[in-house]
Amino acid sequence: MSGNISNDFYNIVVNGQSKYTFNFKFIAKSITDVKERIYTFSFSTGEENWITERELLERGKDFFQNIDLIALSNSKYKKLIKHRFFKQPSTVLIVKDKTNIKKSRLSFIDYNVESESFLDKLSLSINIKPELGEKFIQKILSTSLYKSKRVSDSSIYKFRVSSKQEFISFYYMPRKENTSYIKCTFNPSKTNMDFIRSTFLILKSTCGRDYEEIIRTSGVLRIDFALDIHGVKAKNCHLNLNRSRYTTIYLDSKGTVESKIYGKGGKRFQVYDKLCEQGVNSQKPVTRYEIQLKKFPKKVELEAVFDVFKTIPDLRRYSCNKLKLELCKLDYYLIKQLGVTALRSSLQTDSEKRKLRRILRLAEKDGFGEKLMGSTRNELRRIQKLLFNPIL
Repeated sequence: MSGNISNDFYNIVVNGQSKYTFNFKFIAKSITDVKERIYTFSFSTGEENWITERELLERGKDFFQNIDLIALSNSKYKKLIKHRFFKQPSTVLIVKDKTNIKKSRLSFIDYNVESESFLDKLSLSINIKPELGEKFIQKILSTSLYKSKRVSDSSIYKFRVSSKQEFISFYYMPRKENTSYIKCTFNPSKTNMDFIRSTFLILKSTCGRDYEEIIRTSGVLRIDFALDIHGVKAKNCHLNLNRSRYTTIYLDSKGTVESKIYGKGGKRFQVYDKLCEQGVNSQKPVTRYEIQLKKFPKKVELEAVFDVFKTIPDLRRYSCNKLKLELCKLDYYLIKQLGVTALRSSLQTDSEKRKLRRILRLAEKDGFGEKLMGSTRNELRRIQKLLFNPIL
């Protein structure tokens, strides 16, 4: 790529042609004002389109092959990804619906930033006999620490039992066979371990001698690793997920970047302002780096949970100053705003792509992936031991 960048920080000029310009602020406002509008863009040609959902789908699958970027509202995106003709391009800009924006709760908050990474979420599937599943649910409800409510998708789960104070929930689904399915989800960084212990003691007393086998063979459905820091805003983070071809960026209605997600499906790496996500208006942003692992290709049992570390792609974090020195101004702002995936999509020749790989190697900060996951291994081991034997 070559050319100039507009004085407006949110303008990116492609191929040096002023008419091939897209503007975060303008795109966000257009989508917010008219939610039916969808914006598409090609990095290689600079071609752009404003179309409706109906027009987009009428053009068929071939149309998506020539799109590098799409911008649309959050509600529209949730609807389109379910359509059989929709194929997600490498870069997606999602403008949050005004109705989904949380109101600011505080003007300032002293957030406890972690010095080490931590487990943010752990979700397990527990298979037990239906009569034992019903008995366990009734027992924890009798403690008055859990509340029950109906779930929206009754075809999958019968009901949900949870403790909001302890950030833990159990979804229950009886099966036709001689087993029932209980999905347990909790937040290790917020859920008191003694509360976990007391709950699984109830499960142990319910299952008797079968408890150990049931827990050891429970399937890991999801596991999140996170690190919170004070510092660079999410929009200014230079990141990448090795071999990832997808980048999703969430914008507010004014076009400001709120979060970036690398990868899709079962392996995602995201960065966002945690306070903003909670609806807190703070003078100091708390940036959360988070890995989400779910939808494993084959069952991962709790007994072999450490195998999930082998599935995590390499995480890359780049020096802003080094990228500025090595990249031309246009390429630097493209990678800054839309990420490595977008810049790679704009390159036309193999030599340009090789040059980009060399620059990224020079600008990479060492040890970021290990810092994000390092201390979680011991935490995961403690949880594993507790669940295997909840007795003090």
